[in-house]
Amino acid sequence: MEEAGRLALDRTVTVEASVLLAVESATVRASVAVVDRDSRVLEEAATQGGRNHSETLLPLIDSVLSQAGLALEDLAAIAVSTGPGAFTSLRIGVATVKGLCFGDGPPVVAIPTLAALAMTGQEAIQDLAGRCLIPALDARREEVYAAAYVSGEGSDSGARLQPILEASVFRSEELAAALPQGGWIVGEGAEVVRKGLEEHAPGLFESITGAACQPEARSVGRLGWQALEAGEQMDASVLIPRYVRRAEAEVQRTAQRFE
Repeated sequence: MEEAGRLALDRTVTVEASVLLAVESATVRASVAVVDRDSRVLEEAATQGGRNHSETLLPLIDSVLSQAGLALEDLAAIAVSTGPGAFTSLRIGVATVKGLCFGDGPPVVAIPTLAALAMTGQEAIQDLAGRCLIPALDARREEVYAAAYVSGEGSDSGARLQPILEASVFRSEELAAALPQGGWIVGEGAEVVRKGLEEHAPGLFESITGAACQPEARSVGRLGWQALEAGEQMDASVLIPRYVRRAEAEVQRTAQRFE
């Protein structure tokens, strides 16, 4: 099993159902993390890509839990990234978590993948300077899965992000029309729409890509604690991926125009 190098992590926390497991598998790179109530990452690891998540995800979870000295019964919940993203990868992640939580297992928290990517992007950029943050993943055919957020209350680098554009499928011209104010685009989708955005909205959009801006399990875990505090946990039996297909996206945009 391929794993990324582990970071210097805080292992000083006493575990009393004060930790959750976070799983992110929406892209070719899967990651897993153990996150405590104070958003500290106690253990994390990731695949390097290139191998099917059906082969790597469960061993990665087992490894991270073992490194943290945890069993399933020690967890407050499992937070999982539910999409949008690669269909097969999402199905594997959701199915794996459902299997772990079946019966007497921990509750589940479903976290939108783009929300997790936005949090990762917020940490990379640090100061949005009042601009919106647009997480984007490659949806193929010159389209991206994207949403948009602005900073809410809190410090510049730690403010909670508030959604201003729901997750949908966009071509570059559609994204420019939906966000005439422009903003920061983060994630692999930035390269997909970069040229088109420069044509349709020159100078309004900036982008950041690469390792610093991928959906991360640590962000899924931090958002998972926010969701738990809001009472948004669910039974694993009702957990499903959110694919955000083109037909669904058209319905959402039509509804937004009439709100």
